[in-house]
This record gives sequence, C-alpha cells and structure tokens, in this order.
Amino acid sequence: MPHPSVTGLAAGLSVASYLDTGFGKKSPGVIKALTDSDLTKALNELTTNSIDLITSTSGKKVLTTAIVVAAAGGVVRKWFPSIRLGGSKIYMRI
Repeated sequence: MPHPSVTGLAAGLSVASYLDTGFGKKSPGVIKALTDSDLTKALNELTTNSIDLITSTSGKKVLTTAIVVAAAGGVVRKWFPSIRLGGSKIYMRI
C-alpha cells in the first residue's frame, strides 16, 4: 500500500482532473480557459463540472474512489507508523 500522502495526492488529483475536464467531454478544460484569460468560460465550465461531479453516476464513482483511496492510506499509516517515504524508497525504522 502506498504512503498516505501519495494516496491522498492521487485522490485529490482524480477529483481535480474531473473538475478540469469533466468525464467524457471534448472541451479543452478549465485550465486551458484560464490560460487563455477567458474567466467567464472557465467559471462556467468549473461550475458545470462541479455539479456533474456531485450528481452524475461517473462523478459519484470518482468521489467514492477518492475517499476510499485516501482512507486506505490513512488506515495503513495508522497501522504501520514506522513506514516513511524517503526519496525514491520506502524504508522502515528498526
């Protein structure tokens, strides 16, 4: 099981990705609209994606998966407190 900071990051990024482009949409995304200085389009798309995240079946799956992944990382961290993430290795103190 990965370190909880990694699982929390993965969970957060999956939600952020959904908020940026939605699910199955062909639009360039909120970040693209922001970099093009089109704040109205970015806000409208972000609002639409946020509502879809909460109400659609695919959005609910993203939220549920993110919660489960983050919770699993927290549980592992609590059960194995000596595991630390260091550089490119996971190591344990003896």
